[in-house]
Amino acid sequence: MQTITSGTSLERVIRTLLLMVLIAGFAAAYLWDGYVGYARRNAEELVTLLGETPAVLPLANPLLTTAEGRRMSQAAIPGDGSSAIPSVLGQPTLRHGNDAYFLGPGGWLKVQRTGDRIVGVAWTDGPKTESDQRWQRWIGYALAVGGLIVAVRVALVLATQLTLSDEGLQIRGQRLIPLDAITALRADPSGRAGCVEIEYSLAGRPQPLRLDVYVYKRLPEIVVAICERRGFLNPWPAPGAVGSA
Repeated sequence: MQTITSGTSLERVIRTLLLMVLIAGFAAAYLWDGYVGYARRNAEELVTLLGETPAVLPLANPLLTTAEGRRMSQAAIPGDGSSAIPSVLGQPTLRHGNDAYFLGPGGWLKVQRTGDRIVGVAWTDGPKTESDQRWQRWIGYALAVGGLIVAVRVALVLATQLTLSDEGLQIRGQRLIPLDAITALRADPSGRAGCVEIEYSLAGRPQPLRLDVYVYKRLPEIVVAICERRGFLNPWPAPGAVGSA
């Protein structure tokens, strides 16, 4: 008998790859928003509110968290020197009249001045808060883990192999089924197109094995070869009668 070795179907490979690409794409999108995109939207909102048109969108200061911004707004003492805030955060992100704005990832700190004296400090949450950004990152990480799992699945799909030889029927990773141990070969009892059920007996124990042409591309050739060798009636006698589930 000529040895027949079958990998998996192209359709199965494409479907699994598409799933991996889809999950990876969503993971990248969520992580981008969580680390960059949402902070940029807050910057855009501040620029729009002030009516500014900077050549480059200002970057958020990662040290200016929401908690820190609120703490500064509550701790500020009217009349303090205007250098008190810049000494902690550096130079303002934007200036608008006598007001200075310090941009953080989740919002901005507004420092109102009269001359060199601070008259008010207020924190404003941006449209995309730090909580929103954390959720985006968490979802992104979860999707990344899912993508890794699907990547392992892709590797397993690509490694799928079914071999028929004079020694018997061999599914990669499973024990060999000698040809003489195969006692029956019939269409799938559930009626699924493209599936067959092989019955074999090892150590006196009959066992069923279901095979699908969607999983094993050359299954029709293997079915024909088994039927010829064992004298079984081919459950797929007509050309074109085999279809994937």
